[in-house]
Amino acid sequence: MLDLNTIQTKIIEYIDSNYERYLSKYGIKKPQITTDFIDLDKYKNNFTLFIDFNKINFNKTKFTDDCSRSMQFQISIYLVFRNNTSEKLKEIMLDGASAFYSLMNNTDFTQEVTITELNNYNIVEGSKFIVISEFTMNIGIEI
Repeated sequence: MLDLNTIQTKIIEYIDSNYERYLSKYGIKKPQITTDFIDLDKYKNNFTLFIDFNKINFNKTKFTDDCSRSMQFQISIYLVFRNNTSEKLKEIMLDGASAFYSLMNNTDFTQEVTITELNNYNIVEGSKFIVISEFTMNIGIEI
């Protein structure tokens, strides 16, 4: 049975439980994680991770070797960094993106993760003191 809430919860729990380990290499503290829309006035932490479960592709359902089914989910992740100098924020943004890439390529609960796009924004809402890395990825999960 398809349980979208459980799948989303597993993805969030995986990121919440494991991302800090990858970030520690760069000296970055664990982010606040939310599935809320990006609201830079509401979320003012130094590091906030927004998760957008924007697309489920039912056409990509396939059977695996052990006859179970997997489904492709497309999610967008926004890493928002603020409250530092412009130069330091750019460095932190790239380090945070590197750590996130490593995290998602070492998952144990998915069958497949493909990061399809990474966009970095050095100026957000006209401020050079807020930067964002946006990941778009496809995640194959057994259902």
